[in-house]
Amino acid sequence: MADNSPSNDDKSLALTAPDAVERRVWRNIVAVVAVGVVIAAATAGLRFMLGLILGGGLALLNYKWLSSSLRAVLGTANDKAPPGTMIKFVVRWLVIAAVAWAANQTGYFDPIAMIAGLLAPAAAVLIEAAYMGYRAFTTRENNN
Repeated sequence: MADNSPSNDDKSLALTAPDAVERRVWRNIVAVVAVGVVIAAATAGLRFMLGLILGGGLALLNYKWLSSSLRAVLGTANDKAPPGTMIKFVVRWLVIAAVAWAANQTGYFDPIAMIAGLLAPAAAVLIEAAYMGYRAFTTRENNN
């Protein structure tokens, strides 16, 4: 028989709370970039490692910027987005692209590594999805 007690509901709500998910995704991005940099330091050249560090840093900046923009949009409680919202999303990517382009022009950063670093949030979200799936599976198994 399933346990529908309030304490069990509180645990699942705490697990899926937006702030908790956001913290775990942020932590996962940092971990993915750190592991990638360690592997790159051991197996690739300095240029690749620097590109990965820059791409990962840009990914972290992009994630925080996107998060704050979405909080501002969703916090207005209006049916329509505030003026300038679309421009903020476009400018965010233009800034990231300009920094990546300028870094590539120096020759110190590998462009493939920068793209790999920028994809760290995708890996972080996959890790979060696997974690949530694991927690859902083990919670269901424990309730049966």
